[in-house]
Amino acid sequence: MKYLIFITLLFFFGVSCKKETSVVIQAQDYNTGHGTAYAGQEYAVSESWTPFQETKSKIVATGVLDDNGKASFNLKMKNNRKYVLGVSEPDNICYGGLVQHYLDHDKNNTVNFKYAQCSYLKINLNNVNCFDNNDQMHFRSKHGPEEWGSWSTYRYGCYTLSSPDYFEVPYGWTVYETEVIRNSITYIQRDSLFLDKSGFGELYINY
Repeated sequence: MKYLIFITLLFFFGVSCKKETSVVIQAQDYNTGHGTAYAGQEYAVSESWTPFQETKSKIVATGVLDDNGKASFNLKMKNNRKYVLGVSEPDNICYGGLVQHYLDHDKNNTVNFKYAQCSYLKINLNNVNCFDNNDQMHFRSKHGPEEWGSWSTYRYGCYTLSSPDYFEVPYGWTVYETEVIRNSITYIQRDSLFLDKSGFGELYINY
């Protein structure tokens, strides 16, 4: 019985012991790599555990990012608990948003939060070389740091489209890829436009 208690205590202290690790946070603009725009953003680390089928949590570290959008601190983490780092969402962000990051118990953590501010876009599509009503076209787009979006549905004939309003996209290069089938010939074209932070732009896609 004593041996069982001793083994149980060893197990308890083994899983609950704390290990200190360093955490470095860097918030930065996706395009430039600079972090000054995110100075003063708040960060927090939450600790969670499940003692009896009910998850509990508490905040174990808080602070603000310095003038360069950076913060560093040491954190003692228990082996049997999870630790999640989050940074408050900056204003006027169209990429990055509110992201949470699970911290690693076994090594120092360097976490980069990348953001892109919003810009505003209109698109204008025009089949300037219309052959007949069997013309087909569909498109997909990529805005700033985002991945390529899905292909649109096919548009037919002498098609034209103009966005009624500006819509938000991450600033940087916006690219539209258009696949056209005309007179049984298929080709792909790309049209691009660079949009500044909070800037407005119109992209004309003549195919």
